[in-house]
Amino acid sequence: MNKIFFLLFFFSFETFACDLISLNGFEATDDLPWLTAPTGMPSARHTAKPLGTTASGQGFYEYLPQGYECGNQDYPLMVFIHGLGENGDGDSQLDDILDNGIPELIDNDEWNEDLPFVVLSPQNSDGGCTSSSKIHDFIEYAKSAYRINPKRVYLTGLSCGAIGSWNYLGNHTNSQIAAMVPIAGNGNGAFNNGGCEMNRVPIWAFHGDNDSTVDVSGTTGPINNLLACTDPAPVDTSMVIYPGVGHDSWTQTYDLNNSNSDGHDIYEWFLSHRNEHVVVPVEFETGRSIFVDFGGADDTTAPPWNNITSTAGARHNALDDLERHTTVGFTVVDAFNGVNSNGSPSNDIGFPDSVGVDNLWLGSHDGHQAALLESAVVQISGLSPNTTYELELFASRTGNDGGNGRLTRYTLNGQHQDLEVSDNTANSIVFSVLSNGTEIDLNIAVSPDGTARYAYLGALVLTRVD
Repeated sequence: MNKIFFLLFFFSFETFACDLISLNGFEATDDLPWLTAPTGMPSARHTAKPLGTTASGQGFYEYLPQGYECGNQDYPLMVFIHGLGENGDGDSQLDDILDNGIPELIDNDEWNEDLPFVVLSPQNSDGGCTSSSKIHDFIEYAKSAYRINPKRVYLTGLSCGAIGSWNYLGNHTNSQIAAMVPIAGNGNGAFNNGGCEMNRVPIWAFHGDNDSTVDVSGTTGPINNLLACTDPAPVDTSMVIYPGVGHDSWTQTYDLNNSNSDGHDIYEWFLSHRNEHVVVPVEFETGRSIFVDFGGADDTTAPPWNNITSTAGARHNALDDLERHTTVGFTVVDAFNGVNSNGSPSNDIGFPDSVGVDNLWLGSHDGHQAALLESAVVQISGLSPNTTYELELFASRTGNDGGNGRLTRYTLNGQHQDLEVSDNTANSIVFSVLSNGTEIDLNIAVSPDGTARYAYLGALVLTRVD
């Protein structure tokens, strides 16, 4: 771990100033970053990020390893989840995070600067243990805000934070993380939820056998259950039960200089694991298209179509027409009222029959005026600013319903177009839009120019023009 290899060439003037060296014995061909010489003051790189100062839904502490400001390397991410006693408002109480675990080591300048992790420690402001969804959303934020290697995201937590980490794993398995170290937590509920699927992530769990706050069975139970699984079998699952140790089993686990750590190097163990199954999106390129089918799960459409099958659904890292995962996502942020399967499957614009069968709909049984109060919004995210996109929209509903009985209005960037979807097999509408940011909102509503009680969306095709 202490072997140092000097790098004798430099990529830029900025890099030269950083005096790059390689740490931990990793070669330049590895996907771990080159670091700069340690200063002995990791606390100087530990920064409070209060709630509201970033796009994260939580306040957090940020540690950036030496050399992060040099070049464009990607870094492994370690997310630390604190215990119940460190809950706070994410602002004036954010320093409570520094009381235990990895943040305490960094703040006391006892952190090993040879370690290449970006360390982020979010504070839970909701009461109880940090929720599974909070951890998931924070990891997504971290990957977008920092230069993170998505195959090297690691999760650890102590006590209530370990319970939250276990619950996260039970819900999300290997969709984001490469390995997990829960300390003094209870994973029995997580195993009841996630079962053997949790074996897709390496787990190294720690607990004291004299813990009177969270019984040691909170670790022995789920670990023994996972070790008994065969489908899938464990990747790298084990536990350390410290004899005679109470609830604080994290001090000797996180601090490798502690005389009671017994040489259990969780950091080297973390770095030995990568998540090869994580999706690494590519840029949505000029000339490529993304197809989205809105409707019920019974009539989903094969790739490269992206299916949104619920009235408040989402599709992240949408496939392009080459079936590559992109940075673009589609989220119904203002929900539709329901799904119908009474569209016209055959059409003249080349969409598969399954696209025309289902639609998401909104409106009111109480007539046109009541329907005008309803709306739905599909947010398109992950776009490139100052880039032009073409958006084609299609919907169909069998039956004429009299005149403009199903006239739907689509609004984008303040511009609107109407489409009569009754028995529609040939017509679509197209917007040409310049993205001023990374997101645009498509509003769907009943058109005030018709007599409709309902509005529909069946398909969307997004094409990047330039």
